[in-house]
Amino acid sequence: MVLPPHNHQMWAVIGIYGGREDNIFWRRIKGDPDGRIEAAGARSLRTGDTCPMGPDIIHSVTNPIPRLTAALHVYGGRFFETERSEWEPDELTEKVLDVETLRARFSN
Repeated sequence: MVLPPHNHQMWAVIGIYGGREDNIFWRRIKGDPDGRIEAAGARSLRTGDTCPMGPDIIHSVTNPIPRLTAALHVYGGRFFETERSEWEPDELTEKVLDVETLRARFSN
């Protein structure tokens, strides 16, 4: 599974209890009229790792192994009711995150 760059608009903590996930952390390009972002860091998480994230963090997630990753995600707010953004993967331009599309990604 690959999740494009997105924000949560709330703090979050991820704990991996099986598998791996690779996170790229992004920052907004100052003054960009399309809300573009640029890579600012990365972290690979494996079984036993945790990753706290502040409310302004933008990240993308990739599962680099051929089996499911098992993780516990704790969010400091109403995850499905909060208006958030995601970034189009090719041009890295900002758009409103569609919650139904997000739900569908996890239903497969």
